[in-house]
Amino acid sequence: MSALAVQHPRLIPSVAVVMLGGALLAATVARLTGYAAQGTPPELAQLPLNFADLADGGVAVRNATTGALLETIPARDDGFLRMTMRLLAGARARENITAPAPFVLTEFLGGRMQLADPQTGLKIELEAFGPSNIAEYAGLFAKGTQP
Repeated sequence: MSALAVQHPRLIPSVAVVMLGGALLAATVARLTGYAAQGTPPELAQLPLNFADLADGGVAVRNATTGALLETIPARDDGFLRMTMRLLAGARARENITAPAPFVLTEFLGGRMQLADPQTGLKIELEAFGPSNIAEYAGLFAKGTQP
């Protein structure tokens, strides 16, 4: 060991301090150069959706542009479609939004899908819930974008 290290043990930085400093430096360089900015993948298509309660307790899912019925969710169905729709409708109710504006289902490059409410700004990243749940919305998308 050097005489300097023996006299001043605090001059030798610990491994943790060096790693932390390196991480901060790397993050700063990435931020300043834009290297870390990946952004959202490009949109492939959007489908505006309206959800309407039915007299029997079911929910009708319609293409908001054409009015075409895409799906009827039966009463007492506790599936993913109904759960996400109720989540978005509940957010509108909490904010006292009564305008019947459509929700927007967006498909992105790479298969990612998002359900968004332009009224509240709430967005649900559907791929976070697994392939079987995203398949429910992919089916709606396929029905809603057919000519």
